[in-house]
Amino acid sequence: MGLFDSISSKAKVKTANKKVQAARAMKDKEQANKLFAEAVAIYSSIASDNAAFKDALYNWGVTLLYMARLTEGAEAIAMYEEAGKRFSYCLVAKEDYLAAALDWSAALMELAPLQEESEREATYALAKEKMMIANGIQEGVASYNLACLHAVHGDFDACKTSLEAALAYKNLPDEEEILNDADMQVAKTQDWFEDFIASINAPDEGEDESESDEVDESGVEYSKNKIKKSKYKTNYD
Repeated sequence: MGLFDSISSKAKVKTANKKVQAARAMKDKEQANKLFAEAVAIYSSIASDNAAFKDALYNWGVTLLYMARLTEGAEAIAMYEEAGKRFSYCLVAKEDYLAAALDWSAALMELAPLQEESEREATYALAKEKMMIANGIQEGVASYNLACLHAVHGDFDACKTSLEAALAYKNLPDEEEILNDADMQVAKTQDWFEDFIASINAPDEGEDESESDEVDESGVEYSKNKIKKSKYKTNYD
């Protein structure tokens, strides 16, 4: 594989990423899916022996997740499963690929409610496995994902503990996202939930002002958490 091919392929991935960004900003579902499909075609054209292949593979998986959200039924299930395959290949290529582990767990959490009841527990178990892999790579990064998993299983004590861990690790999504999260709806009925939401914006005791102004970098657009290490940031430039 020549240097020119490598540079050319990286440029293609950036072009595809821009198409995905543009699609996400669109309100027209048909036009968004058209751009997503164009991006997928570019990602799939990158040869497996190219230096840009790993990034193409990951972003391909993320794009399939976005497309699955705009789809229903069997087609959505197929897209979630295909996204999972891309993330699994990423983890084979790089066992500490944090973004792939997190987004795979997110895909599985969204896939499970669409499946037959007999299939769901196996999917949830696989999602938990990927969350634990992510936590092993960066401590606490999957705490919110775990809170969602506990919530859908009605284990509210464990859900609360995981939410508190996510807050402590500064890996919570925005308050509005938590409140609108389908997985969290049943947890909202618990007496402690409102107090937890109120605690999100409470200042930390002894927090230095310079520390409070620090911006966490998040590279995973789809997962329900923030990745603080910039080396895992997805390149959409």
